Amino acid sequence: MARPSVAPYPTKATLNMSPIKNRTAGKPIPITASARPPPTHHRTPTATLASGTYPVLPHDLASDIQQFVESDYARQYFSTHRTGFIFRRKVPVAQMMTWQKAPLTSPLLTLNRSLRQDAVKIFKVIQHIMGDRERERPAGIPLNNGSASSLPYGAIGLLEEERWLLSEGLAHGELRDEIYCQLMKQLSGNPNPESVFKGWQMLCVLLIAFPPSKNFETYLRSFMLQRTSQSEGRVDVMAKHCLRRLSAISKKGPRGKPPSMAEIETASDAAFNPSTFGESLDAVMRLQGRNYPNEKIPIILPFLADGILALGGTKCEGIFRVPGDGDLVSELKLRIDRGYYTLENVDDPHVLASLLKLWLRELLDPLVPEELYNDCINAASDPPSCVDLIRRLPTINRRVVLFIVSFLQLFLEEKVLASTKMTAANMALVLAPNLLRCSSESMAVVFTNSQFEQMFVYNLLMHLKCNDVDEDYLPVHGRGACAPSSLKPRVSKSRNRK
Repeated sequence: MARPSVAPYPTKATLNMSPIKNRTAGKPIPITASARPPPTHHRTPTATLASGTYPVLPHDLASDIQQFVESDYARQYFSTHRTGFIFRRKVPVAQMMTWQKAPLTSPLLTLNRSLRQDAVKIFKVIQHIMGDRERERPAGIPLNNGSASSLPYGAIGLLEEERWLLSEGLAHGELRDEIYCQLMKQLSGNPNPESVFKGWQMLCVLLIAFPPSKNFETYLRSFMLQRTSQSEGRVDVMAKHCLRRLSAISKKGPRGKPPSMAEIETASDAAFNPSTFGESLDAVMRLQGRNYPNEKIPIILPFLADGILALGGTKCEGIFRVPGDGDLVSELKLRIDRGYYTLENVDDPHVLASLLKLWLRELLDPLVPEELYNDCINAASDPPSCVDLIRRLPTINRRVVLFIVSFLQLFLEEKVLASTKMTAANMALVLAPNLLRCSSESMAVVFTNSQFEQMFVYNLLMHLKCNDVDEDYLPVHGRGACAPSSLKPRVSKSRNRK
């Protein structure tokens, strides 16, 4: 009986050309510059807001990019629309992508037949949200229980409709570009400033739920860039915010479930009230600067860390590994975003530990900048080199790392380990993805480098003396979980969407 064929071992030449060489040799795989997304901060000119610096293309260049991308994308992905009863002429893409009062009769992009009716229904929802269409009759939109609504149409709020639209985009990847495309259409040539404002708010919400496809991303980005100088109706502020959110969601990918209605409201207002989550460290420090000008790290860190200690986190088995209740985590996140730093109704340290990891994971840029990533994984097996790299971090990044590492070192005491079962290796396993980010799209590279990321963090936990690194900053823990009462809840600056 013939033996089944077996794939041959990689040849020497193959190993020299492939990341497999490094995997078999037990070495990390450096991330090349081409594997990283191109930086946007080198473009000029730029505009600076309270929440950061944003690129602004010259109008002529942005227009050229828009025309090129539009024509290239349109040929491949836009469906053919025709007008007229006799000659049935093709509708130009420029006309298709201009605001209209009437409902759509077919999708803008080429979709599977099973999704076409959903696409038409989505356009009606976009019109409702932007105020371009009266909400006079049921649209058959499912409510939270999944069944089509039999309620009077006025009983279904706009937020519920928006949540349904987001759930459709999350459930059907093919609809995501269609949703973005329909919204861009209604923002182009729209005669109503109030409608335009609501449309940009909706775009802010889409960008916390799911990204466009890689093919459509360039088209969407150029659309936003063209509007970064449109000050009327504060469109420029929202366009610049959306550009930053687009970069973040494109790296992160779609979320697991639709955002809650409270999250939708917060996201729609984020261009004017930047979140404590998903921003750069510099933006977070600017945001809290009015109330805490002397704080050297984001106040959310001592709030969550001291809360974990106050709720008995040092006695909780699996702390930082066991996830907290998802609804409670989301509720506390929204509370903090609105300026309320309290632990009311929170009695589980796992909730705070999960939110701490979420804050680190959602930072716009990783704590260890991408330009130091290769140095970190290459130095992972040498503890002194790992410690030295922390000194090379930007000041705010370094202080956040010192706070996090010194906090986790409290859990490595023998009596604490007996309760939590979280050794330094276990802590490194859960912390490494929140400290270092591998920008490669290759799963082989990500998998190979993960062990070196963990080794780097392990050496920090075991060897970093956090009191000796920064002479101007000394991490302190256990001061109490409640922020000073001087912090005022944030008030929305945007218009009501309800």
